[in-house]
Order: sequence, then C-alpha cells, then structure tokens
Amino acid sequence: MAENKQVDGEKRQTRLNLRLTDAEHAMLKSRAEGFGLPMAEFVRVFLLELPKPAKRVHDLPMVDPKLLRQLVSIGNNVNQLTRYAHTVSNDPKQTLDVLSLSFALQKLGDELAQLREQYSLKSVKEVDTCVSDAPVLDTAIDTADVINRDERC
Repeated sequence: MAENKQVDGEKRQTRLNLRLTDAEHAMLKSRAEGFGLPMAEFVRVFLLELPKPAKRVHDLPMVDPKLLRQLVSIGNNVNQLTRYAHTVSNDPKQTLDVLSLSFALQKLGDELAQLREQYSLKSVKEVDTCVSDAPVLDTAIDTADVINRDERC
C-alpha cells in the first residue's frame, strides 16, 4: 500500500471511504490507468479540480407592494367565497345565492384582469389611477359595487 505523502509540508491523514459497485470500481480503475495515476490520486485530482459551483443569481423582479396587497386580498376573497359555497352546499336548509356568488367571482375576475393588464403593459411607475386607487379588497364583496364599477373607471 502507498505511504502517506506530505503535501506542502502537511501529511495526509484524513480518509474518505466511498462505496462503489463492481462496475463503477472497474470503470474508475480503467480511467485512472488511462491517465497513468493510482486510483486514489486520480480521484483526489478530479475532485479537487472541479470548478466551484456558480453562485445562484436570484434575478427576480421586485413586486410592487400595492400589487402584492391586492393579489393577497383577492386570494383571501376567493377562499372566503369557496368556504361559503361549501358551507351552504352542505346545509340543505340554506340555498346558495348563485347570482351573488357569480357577481362576486366576476368582480374578482375583473380585478385580476385589470391587474394583469396594468402590470404587463405598463411599468410600475405608470400605474393606471383607476386600478391603483381602487380599495384593496379586504372585506366581504358588495355586489352593488360590481354594478357601479364600470361607471368609476
């Protein structure tokens, strides 16, 4: 067995145990012999010369806080509507007001469409006043507001 050689005045004392299949061992041995190196030296050189992994660059765009609040509010409203629909559908004594639910979902769809248009066609600095001045949806949806929405914008 080869003796522990010193590298830069330091003796190699730490061992690394590695389990391989017979096929992997034969392949590694063949490659080491192809370079004229003992297998341990071949593996050491190969591992130590690997390039450092590239740093991940998180190139995510900044999200406008107003947009984020509006999206969170819309998501909360969808959850409330879903919860209401499940509660009413499981209770035979209550009837689901499909028209109100439809208006509420239409309002949420309109809000999402306006947000999509606003943030895909314009920069954050060129925000349409109708959408940015709209109140954040954090309460129950008023169906009358759906009817009057077109008049405001």
